[in-house]
Amino acid sequence: MCRLAVLALLAVAAVSVYGQPAGGQDVPPFLRNATPAQLQSFQQLIQANGHLTETALDAKVQAWVSQQGGKVAADWADFQKFIKGQQGQAEAAHQAAIANFSPAAKKADTDLTAISNDSSLSVQAKGQKIQAYLNALPANVKAELEKAQGQ
Repeated sequence: MCRLAVLALLAVAAVSVYGQPAGGQDVPPFLRNATPAQLQSFQQLIQANGHLTETALDAKVQAWVSQQGGKVAADWADFQKFIKGQQGQAEAAHQAAIANFSPAAKKADTDLTAISNDSSLSVQAKGQKIQAYLNALPANVKAELEKAQGQ
């Protein structure tokens, strides 16, 4: 599964852990038309399977989407097409940002990319490892990475 989809899934997992955001606006696009029961079911799926690798979690999500059918399945297909269309642009923007990074930020980006690409880690472990890495960065390097992400 591409990283953007994983990020969407992690956002849903965070919502499920920390509570529904005000207005329920922070759900991935493929769940914007889902019923409350479908949202709850998806959140439970993510909570119960954070220990899986991306590939295994992707298979569970795909099976869940297939069971839902209808609008959720159609929105998922649209979301996947959108993500695939955005991958080239996202990589070009990433490469442009890296070109302007300090050596410390370049190293951090390389390390974070390695964590993100580590297929042996579960989705949950990746999130924890990335967060721990970010927390350990000097403030100036962290600020540089955040600025490049538009945060």
